[in-house]
Amino acid sequence: MLPAILPLFPLARTVLFPRTFLPLHIFEPRYQAMTREVLGTHHHFLLALATDPEASDPLPPGAPISTLGTLTRIVRAEPMVDGRWNLLVQGILAVDIQEVETEAPYRQGTHRPHPFENGSPWSRVDKQGFFEALEAYARSGGIQGQLQELLDLDLDEDVLLNTLGLALDFDPVERQFLLESGSLASLAGRLVELIRFKMTGPRREGIA
Repeated sequence: MLPAILPLFPLARTVLFPRTFLPLHIFEPRYQAMTREVLGTHHHFLLALATDPEASDPLPPGAPISTLGTLTRIVRAEPMVDGRWNLLVQGILAVDIQEVETEAPYRQGTHRPHPFENGSPWSRVDKQGFFEALEAYARSGGIQGQLQELLDLDLDEDVLLNTLGLALDFDPVERQFLLESGSLASLAGRLVELIRFKMTGPRREGIA
């Protein structure tokens, strides 16, 4: 069982989705300390997005962050000679976060699972219309091959939708909007809404 209070890692432009993977480079001394602590214990921390869309990393102490983030697990850690780390992390689930004051050099917070319904994502979203919009988006950006490679993986529906949220050309605020979905159906609906909106904007260069 995880502790009630976990290290809290705020980032300016990063949103991590459940069951997806992300590389992180840890260079700030306070988060180097966090990484050593986490690796020596339970391997988990909380990742949250800064609420200021103009913010950049490294964030100043106390920078406002979203109260909904991601319970995150370190799956691979590569130490570097100067104390920095290259990590591969996996999102576990979306969590509601309450920051708490501690004596640690890094931020910490309590966490509880964000209410979420699994079920079929197509209970309230037209499946054919979703994939037609996705294919049109891919054609407009010249990323049909990359999209097909993703679809050929035959991922579980929740993994596919979360991977699209992470990989497509959405900005951090849009990704946070997706993370805050309360069900798979809501996530699918928000995805197709963003995809159709993006169709009217600049062309994409690929899948991240």
